Amino acid sequence: MNKTLFKATFKANWGIGLFFTLFILMYVTISIVMFDPDSAETIESMLALMPEGMLKAFGFDNLGTDLTGYLAHYLYGFIFLVFPMIYTIIIGNKLIAKHVDNGSMAYILTTPNTRIRIAVTQAVYLVSSIAAIFIINVGIGIAISESMFGGHLDIGKFIALNLVTYLATMVVSGIVFLFSCLFNESRNALAFGGGIAALFLIFRMLMGISEDISWLKYFTIYSFVDIEEILSSSSYATMASLILLGISGILYFAAIIIFDRRSLSI
Repeated sequence: MNKTLFKATFKANWGIGLFFTLFILMYVTISIVMFDPDSAETIESMLALMPEGMLKAFGFDNLGTDLTGYLAHYLYGFIFLVFPMIYTIIIGNKLIAKHVDNGSMAYILTTPNTRIRIAVTQAVYLVSSIAAIFIINVGIGIAISESMFGGHLDIGKFIALNLVTYLATMVVSGIVFLFSCLFNESRNALAFGGGIAALFLIFRMLMGISEDISWLKYFTIYSFVDIEEILSSSSYATMASLILLGISGILYFAAIIIFDRRSLSI
């Protein structure tokens, strides 16, 4: 890894990361403040005003009466999937494909760094920046929950849920990074990487609407973020985490090798 390139990438993208971190944190804070352990029925009655299909698509159809289940369904059925995904698409495309497209990669390659070192540096930035978004939000979320509703949040299950969600996002980032390393034009990398990521989310939402199309779970990586299974079974969270970690590792490895061996139009 090249520290100089990492610092330059951080300076160019920290603002985007901060925006998404604070944006998600706003939802986390609001959702915790809205929770009332003594009147969970009030929230359910409010949500009942929304169309049933919309509730199922966004994962709001079964919020539960305890804080852990409430946050899990309210945040991890949609919020913690879509916004990290959007961040991943934006940054993943900028790290390699955009540099090739605008010609700045030619200057980076004139430095005494191999292509592999450059790609690894950019991959480490993407992985670590996504991790930072999750860690900050999870840490502050736990702190707010404990200060307002001490003992109501099952911290172990909450962390397990976030770990699986983070690793699912890592797979999406691996796909985006792969296409960023594969194409010379930024628009093509964005179309394929972002398109597949968007389809994953759309399939996840559709499979929640009707049992008739539950087979869509085989075509989206977000099906691993099975809230009920994660909250009820530690073995499922462990298994899902290992599978997602393996898939993301393969994708990043393939992306780095492709970038190292292909011809660049620079």
